[in-house]
Amino acid sequence: MLSWKLVLLALYAVGFSDAALKIEPIYPTFNVPEYGSATTTCTNMDLFGTQPEWVDPYGQVVGPAGGGGSNDKQVSFHTNPDTGLKYTRMHLSNILKAASGGYVCRADGETQSININVYIPVTLVNEDAEKSQWMTYHESGSLLCTMRGEANTVVSWDGPNGPITDGGRYLITDMYGLTIDNVTLNDEGSYNCRGSIPDIGVATVLTIQADVYMVPKIRYPPINKNATEGTSAFFTCEAIGEPQPDYTWYDGSEALEDPAKYLIEEDGKRLTILNLEKDDQKRYTCQVSNPAGYDRRDGVLTVDIPPTPTRAVTQEKDERESVTFFCDIMRGDRENLALQFKRYEKWLPMGVQVDSRIVIQQETGTGPDAGQPGSLSLTITDIHRGDEGDYTCFARNNGGYAMSHHFLHVRYAPVINLDYSTKKVYSWIGHQLNLTCHWYGYPVPIVYWFVNSQPLVGTIGDVAGNATIYDFNNGSSSLFIDTKDSDFRPYQCDGRNKFGRVRHHIQFERAYPMKRPTNVRAISASSTAIQISFDNPVEVGADFPEYLRILGYVIGYSEYQQPTEMYEIIQNMCEPTAFQCGLLCIEKERRCDNFMDCLDNSDEENCNPQEDCPGGFKCPVRDGNLNPCLPLAYVCDQQADCVDGADESEESCSAYYRPIFYDMRLKGLAPDRIYQFRVAVMNEVGWGEWSFNTTERTLDYGPPSEPMIFNREPERNTMYEVVWLEPYDNGGSPILSYELTYSRVETADAKEHGRDPLTVPASKESETAPVFRHTLTNLERGTFYFLELRAVSTWGKSSPGTLNFRMPGGAPIPPPSNEPLGPGLRIGDLPLAAFIGIVVGSFLVILILLDCLCYCTNSCGLTMCICVHLCGKQSPEAKEEMEAVEYSAAMSTAGNRMAMQRLKDFETESHAVSDGQLQQELDSRTPSEIHLQELQMRKLGHYDYDYDYDGSAYGSRC
Repeated sequence: MLSWKLVLLALYAVGFSDAALKIEPIYPTFNVPEYGSATTTCTNMDLFGTQPEWVDPYGQVVGPAGGGGSNDKQVSFHTNPDTGLKYTRMHLSNILKAASGGYVCRADGETQSININVYIPVTLVNEDAEKSQWMTYHESGSLLCTMRGEANTVVSWDGPNGPITDGGRYLITDMYGLTIDNVTLNDEGSYNCRGSIPDIGVATVLTIQADVYMVPKIRYPPINKNATEGTSAFFTCEAIGEPQPDYTWYDGSEALEDPAKYLIEEDGKRLTILNLEKDDQKRYTCQVSNPAGYDRRDGVLTVDIPPTPTRAVTQEKDERESVTFFCDIMRGDRENLALQFKRYEKWLPMGVQVDSRIVIQQETGTGPDAGQPGSLSLTITDIHRGDEGDYTCFARNNGGYAMSHHFLHVRYAPVINLDYSTKKVYSWIGHQLNLTCHWYGYPVPIVYWFVNSQPLVGTIGDVAGNATIYDFNNGSSSLFIDTKDSDFRPYQCDGRNKFGRVRHHIQFERAYPMKRPTNVRAISASSTAIQISFDNPVEVGADFPEYLRILGYVIGYSEYQQPTEMYEIIQNMCEPTAFQCGLLCIEKERRCDNFMDCLDNSDEENCNPQEDCPGGFKCPVRDGNLNPCLPLAYVCDQQADCVDGADESEESCSAYYRPIFYDMRLKGLAPDRIYQFRVAVMNEVGWGEWSFNTTERTLDYGPPSEPMIFNREPERNTMYEVVWLEPYDNGGSPILSYELTYSRVETADAKEHGRDPLTVPASKESETAPVFRHTLTNLERGTFYFLELRAVSTWGKSSPGTLNFRMPGGAPIPPPSNEPLGPGLRIGDLPLAAFIGIVVGSFLVILILLDCLCYCTNSCGLTMCICVHLCGKQSPEAKEEMEAVEYSAAMSTAGNRMAMQRLKDFETESHAVSDGQLQQELDSRTPSEIHLQELQMRKLGHYDYDYDYDGSAYGSRC
């Protein structure tokens, strides 16, 4: 082992005979960053030499730790165990710039040196803050890249479009920043700021994401508003900008933040001012802002105060005096104020009225009794009681309108109101009724009651004699009487106030039951029914008012010489304001409404749409201020209800009268029996005197009578509902069923069936008995039908009830012919073969016309095929291919012009907005919106398509 080491030492000695000292690293300059560390070793190549030592640039020997060295600069001595050579290692830490220079290693009179270059490294001072920056569109923008390093540090920039050189739109500043003049959308993207120290080769890179922002511009500013006090008003404001601007609303310089007063919605674009007051009338400012800047626009709110009229006045005046009312407001905007008087529903114009006693004028404010300037006055001279009532002051301005009601009381003696006072009344023993007196007058008259000129003393609810007085303290009083025999005397009521006393007379007459009818007889008889006829008593009508109005009739009947009598009451059960059809009562308003409510359609007869009394009878002559509309039941009832008796005229009776009691029959009798019957007339008093007995025999058992069919319009195109009443005479046995026979006919008045009539059974069960219904289906549209209906019992079938009807739809379809089909078959006047030829020829003509139309419009069809293959015409496919090539060539240049034109449009629109010019574009997007969308698409990595010559799309990154 020893011999091997000696050989190695000999080789070292030979190899380094020219250099006794060796320094590692071997390059002459050692670059070390400030505050970094460095280690270098000096080896004495002489095996028998001394230990090397290090000397710093200031000539000081660097000692070991604890032996003259320090923590930042020290040496350590070593001997290589393999070669035995001595070496000294120098270690520098936290090295400073001042420590730069030459370091010398010496030993045995030999020296070697190394230059340690301490440099300041390139560092990023604000790296986190400068990673994301923005610039303003169309302005000069700066990107900061703050570095610390040597004075000779070199900075270079790369942008979205490649390396950036100093010059043109770009300026690289001394502070390592980059300034770009007239920033465009293409300047947005990623930038690399690279700082490096020459000859050292160390570089530091900062990647900056640069956005292009747009200064916000208000596109739709707030619009001046008018709103009414107590309501709400809103302003809207809309702006464009990038990034989206924030909205702030101001009242002068103070931001609006009170949620109880201001409601800000739609991301700040809408401001609502709640519960408006006069103090809310001011200027409101919309401010939009983003990091690029701000914009402000104002809107003015005008709060309109509705008018508050002066307090209403109530005045009392005597007849022949004068009175003045004023119309004015005590609060509200006088601008655009309109004042006017109104009397009930009539507006009163300025100046002298039709009644020259009333004058309306505008006040000037001069004179002892004048009103405020601008107010209105209404003056009435020579007052009479017709002037009493309401005079309305109507005030209107931009804020709304309001009214105040002045009232004039005219003091005058009582005057009876005949419209609401009893003049003459009929009663009977046991009947309860009211006598009413209603007086006009001021002060309100007090009412006193008299019977036969003797006073009835009593207050409200008190019994005075055989009557009870109800005084309503408004000039009206009622006398409630439970009629007795001693009450048929004259009554009087007095109206009294301090201006006079007036008496009104009331006739209290006795009413009587009706006298007996005359000429009672049976006019026909069947198995189970007897039809009766009679004449009313002579004592009926206006000449005999004590017998009142006929309400109905009662028929008493029994089998001959049998003691048990039965009664059939035939009475109008409808209210006076209703209409009776058959046994039904309908509201008067349902008459003449174009809907059939009565089964016989009588509610739609005698209708005059020009009159203002539909469903009733209008008296032609007014009764005072009334032009009464009477129920039709009052027409031709032998009692005049119109003042001129027009309801009882021969013309009215023939035009309107329909007998209320159309079916005076006794039904449900037994066959082949003798019956005796008598008749009495009913009025409000009760049943009148009976007529003398009359007898009649019913017929023996037999078929039922014919059913009564109602003529109704079809409600559907192919279905018809047949409605009928059961026969009044069933022939003595129950109805078993009904039989319907119907067929198509040629005319509307056919009296017999056509070809192939159909017979169908109809059930006798009905939820609406005695009204029965059956629906016919699968009928032909536009076709006439003839129908017969028979009732069936054990005694046979009844005579038929008939009906003609036509189904709605097209032209009538002729019924089937009885002539046989054969060679002579014709359609109209043409033989069948000629008709078929016409149809086929028409089809061929239409086919040729369609083919020509296809050739001219779409270049297709049989004609086009012939032209292409036989005449050499160019086909549509070849033409489209040529057009596609031309279109592709045009689109290759159109795509390049598009971006330039869009940017030019945006710049024009942006300058216009800056100058306050707002223009509504026809397109739904303005150039600003187009480029704002383009900017947002670029952020998301979306780009437009470009087109090459063959029309294919490329470059999409969507």
